[in-house]
Parts: sequence; C-alpha cells; structure tokens
Amino acid sequence: MTCQCGCGLTVANCNMPTCGFSVPLRAEIDAMIRKGKSRAQIIAFYRHKYGEKILSAPTAEGFNLLAWTMPFIALVLGGGLMVLVVGRWRSNSPSPSAPSGSKPAGEPSPFDPELRRRLENELKERR
Repeated sequence: MTCQCGCGLTVANCNMPTCGFSVPLRAEIDAMIRKGKSRAQIIAFYRHKYGEKILSAPTAEGFNLLAWTMPFIALVLGGGLMVLVVGRWRSNSPSPSAPSGSKPAGEPSPFDPELRRRLENELKERR
C-alpha cells in the first residue's frame, strides 16, 4: 500500500519516523493481523476506505487491465507497422543484380528506337 503523506513510498518503507499516515496504519494493520484477518481482507478494507490510490500497484481488472496491456499492444503494433513499411521500401527499390541501364519489364523506353538509330547514323556520318 502507498503511503499518503506524499513521500511516494509504501507504508512499510516510509522513512519519516513521525509520519501521520504510515505509523498509525502500521499499528492498525498489526491489530488486524492479531485478530486473524487475512492479507486480502486487510487490502480490501483499505481499498474500500481510501480507494485505488492506496494500492502501490494497480489491480489487473477493468480499466487497469488496459493500462497493464497497452504498452505491449503499442510495441506489437509499432513493430508490425515497421515491418510493413520496410517491406514496401524494399519492394520499391531497384534490384542490385539488374544492370544500371536496364528498365523493369513493362516500363516504356524514354526514347524511340527509330530516332536512336537515326541519331547514331548521323553521328557516324559527321566523324
């Protein structure tokens, strides 16, 4: 259980010797243990009295369950998105084994082959 004096520690670890919350609470818990109350009963009593803020760790039920699982869900979704993006980048990049001047299949040549032949013939004639 979390100490409510503002130290941010648990009731058992509160380092203020005259703490107005943890010292009386420890005495109450000792009395409850002597009366035979179980750990679950003691926690339920203080949870009912102070609410969820008394617990040092949220319970794994209801909305708190979402708080426990959300970081893992975010990691899985982020990793999946990264794999998807990297896969698309790799599929769009040119193949390293293809010659640098070759065009992918189905892509039209930027030059007309007839014009290219005429240009080559004219260049040969000028030499």
